[in-house]
Amino acid sequence: MQSLQTISQYALGGLAFLSVITVLVFVHELGHYWSAKACGMSVDSFAIMVGGKRVTDLESRLEKPLAPAKIVWLSALAAVILMFVGSLTKASLVSLAGLSLLGVALPIWVTCRLGFLYHLDIVTTFKNLAICWIGAIAVLIYSNKGAGIEPTQALTVIGFASGLALILLYYKPVLGKGEESTMGEGIIDVDGEKVDVKYRPLLSRKNKEGTEFSLLMIPAGGFCSIHGMAPKPDASETKIEKGFYSKSPFKRLITLFAGPFFSIAFGIILITILYSTVGESQAINKPLIGVIEKGMPAYQAGLRSGDRLLSVAGEKPETFFDVIKIVRHNANNSLEVVYERDGATKQTTLTPVLGTEETVVFGPDLEPTGDTKKQGLAGMKWDLHFVRQSPVAAFQKGIALPFRMVGDLVNIAKKPSRAKNELGGPGTIAVIAVDAAQQGITTVMLLAALLSISLGVMNLLPIFPLDGGQMVVAFIEMIRGGKRLSMQVQGYVSTSGFFLVLALAATMLAMDVNRFVGKEVKPKSQVVKHQNTLEPEGSKK
Repeated sequence: MQSLQTISQYALGGLAFLSVITVLVFVHELGHYWSAKACGMSVDSFAIMVGGKRVTDLESRLEKPLAPAKIVWLSALAAVILMFVGSLTKASLVSLAGLSLLGVALPIWVTCRLGFLYHLDIVTTFKNLAICWIGAIAVLIYSNKGAGIEPTQALTVIGFASGLALILLYYKPVLGKGEESTMGEGIIDVDGEKVDVKYRPLLSRKNKEGTEFSLLMIPAGGFCSIHGMAPKPDASETKIEKGFYSKSPFKRLITLFAGPFFSIAFGIILITILYSTVGESQAINKPLIGVIEKGMPAYQAGLRSGDRLLSVAGEKPETFFDVIKIVRHNANNSLEVVYERDGATKQTTLTPVLGTEETVVFGPDLEPTGDTKKQGLAGMKWDLHFVRQSPVAAFQKGIALPFRMVGDLVNIAKKPSRAKNELGGPGTIAVIAVDAAQQGITTVMLLAALLSISLGVMNLLPIFPLDGGQMVVAFIEMIRGGKRLSMQVQGYVSTSGFFLVLALAATMLAMDVNRFVGKEVKPKSQVVKHQNTLEPEGSKK
């Protein structure tokens, strides 16, 4: 039964992704925190993770008490047990029953409970759930072209959509508040009376300077809230004691730059440690198969990991790139293959398939050339080995990575068609995280290093409200002798930046949808450098 395997794969990827992102955001925000303190700014709060626990008693205001929360948790446990039993006994109906209870019935029940607690009308209560479900179904239909949707796929995606809807509903009292509102406090309307609803961290403490350090609930990053960061129409933000805008543009620029700098530096440090201890993974450019993709032509032909290719279509390859060249230009042609396994020489017939989309073209060094095209695919990859670097060489390679990433972004800007093969959103990263988690802590650390550098580089983009966009504003004000930009200009910059970020997020989501949903999830990770033109569905970063 695929249901349990699918859910566990998504869950593992999500957990690995959220854990890595939480650490990386912590490092990033730590840069902002230390630099803000050094520049004489006050920090209101510094939090690991997001979203607090509701501490306000709302049940006392209900006419009828709700069922005890433990019954909901016991029902969720029963759903998980049903899924396990169904998977072990191969009873598909039992697994589907558990998946339906966990992903559909329980979310409806919890939605009703929250609607009663917050005294919401039925439309407001179910709005988030309906929107998330419609979005999930639309994604499934789009990615499967309206055909071949399995119940397990549908229930799994709807279940994750339900989780998002419940989070949004749980925090509804504090969502959409003004910037001046007290953090962690919201309001609900109970028969015309405004009732305060408070959310508190799982753990928190304040230092003597008034900064609250918190551990929150949802492992999805963190934040550093610097005092006085909200612009005001009368420019009074510049008069707030120890406020962000009360400091010079130069100090603000340094504070903003510190976050991306810490992210990039952290990634470089991790790369230096890994390359100088474990080693850098490098391709073995010999006609030796490293990994075989199940269901692809090479696997169907009987080829397996560890086989040495002696002859392909009558040619004797000296490198793995020689194999790539042959397969690349022989889609749908039968190729005679002679190979060696355990000292014995064997023969088979391999028929590469033509890729359905353009994929990255690799050069003689098995590195991307920057070009993409449709080409023959066989589903086999080269082997790897690890080569230890000296600390100096490892550090130099780490230093070079941010510049390589910037170069890649520039090349993508010049040729946008490359984006679908070389960029991805949270879904792509989560799938790569599954791959990394399966290979061990070393690969997870390497993934964290690359993501940390990416986080720093992306935050330096001159788009508001990213750090880079705010740095541009601070730099302009520094040129103007410290004079603030008008509210009209600030509003224009903020609005245009918001729509640019929204467009970027939508593009990344669309790439993830097209890449993974409705397909068998096959991680494609530059972390392990197991990508080449012979793998199915192209190379994805």
